[in-house]
Amino acid sequence: MKNKLSALLIVQVLLILILLWLLIYFGRDEFNETNVDNNTSKISQPLLVSNNEINFITLSAKIQKNSGIKTQVVHSSNYKKNLTNYATVLNIDILIEQKNRFNEIKNQINILTNELDKDKKNYERFKFLNDDNKNVSDKALQEVRVAYENTKIKLLATQELVSGIKQNIRAQWGETILSMIDKGIKKELFEFLLEDKARIVKVTLAENTSNEPPKNISLALIDSPDEKFLANYLAEAPTLDKSLKGKTFFYIVFSNKLRIDSKVIANLVMDNLPSNSDRYLAIPKEAVIWNAGQAWVYIKTDENKFVRKVIETDNESPNGWVIKEEEIKENDLIVINGAQLLLSEEFKYQIKNENDD
Repeated sequence: MKNKLSALLIVQVLLILILLWLLIYFGRDEFNETNVDNNTSKISQPLLVSNNEINFITLSAKIQKNSGIKTQVVHSSNYKKNLTNYATVLNIDILIEQKNRFNEIKNQINILTNELDKDKKNYERFKFLNDDNKNVSDKALQEVRVAYENTKIKLLATQELVSGIKQNIRAQWGETILSMIDKGIKKELFEFLLEDKARIVKVTLAENTSNEPPKNISLALIDSPDEKFLANYLAEAPTLDKSLKGKTFFYIVFSNKLRIDSKVIANLVMDNLPSNSDRYLAIPKEAVIWNAGQAWVYIKTDENKFVRKVIETDNESPNGWVIKEEEIKENDLIVINGAQLLLSEEFKYQIKNENDD
């Protein structure tokens, strides 16, 4: 009996030992991974350091290499301020109607002016005869005087109509175009418009454009950007485009290929900046990361230190953006690969520090 009990105990011990061995054998990978992660964490995790309320990410050279972080020198930019603006090809049918109505009323004024001159002379003659022993009756003199007064009233009313039309043209088209109709200034140019050989384009220039609009701009249809049209400055527009922000100006295009009411792109190049103007830097698009609605880049300030800086994105270039040389300087080292990783690590440590607090 005792032999049987001893044998049973031995079998149980063996089974327990086998189970422990199996548990250790199959769990060794997870144990090793945990060890590796802990060791890696101790060795490879970056460190967030605050200096004068500026956060720096510190990474060893080995981690930078393993993470694929690359930098390049920030270069200066021969800045040419490329501004893309929008414009509308105007329908001048209303302007032509206003011009025709204006000329029609002007003709009426000429007729009434001549008629008033005749009526005045006639009235003066009748009055002279009436004063000379009543050679003309008082009734006849009264009739002539009434005709004279009526013609004067008609002339004044017609002149008021002209003033109203001129005010409408001035409000919609401005003083320059009004003078083309009223005084015949730039008559040949207006003839081109009437003969459908030219177009008036209303261009909205961005608010950061210089006070003086450019004399010439290049226009292109939105759906056909490769076909360019040269436009010449005409005048400041008296009305704004409610859908766009900026100043509005009239330009003339000597072509009828632009469809009426079509939307076009106006490209301006403002170069030849004065020598005392600001210095500008080229920021490659690979360096820019976006967070909280702003554009950021990482600058390498030391062998193992990186700092995040915000940039303005008002001036876009084919390869990125152009910024003023302010906090970022020429020849700074900018991160062009791995910036998103640095941002993630920075926020990770910020959250960790907040939790520790």
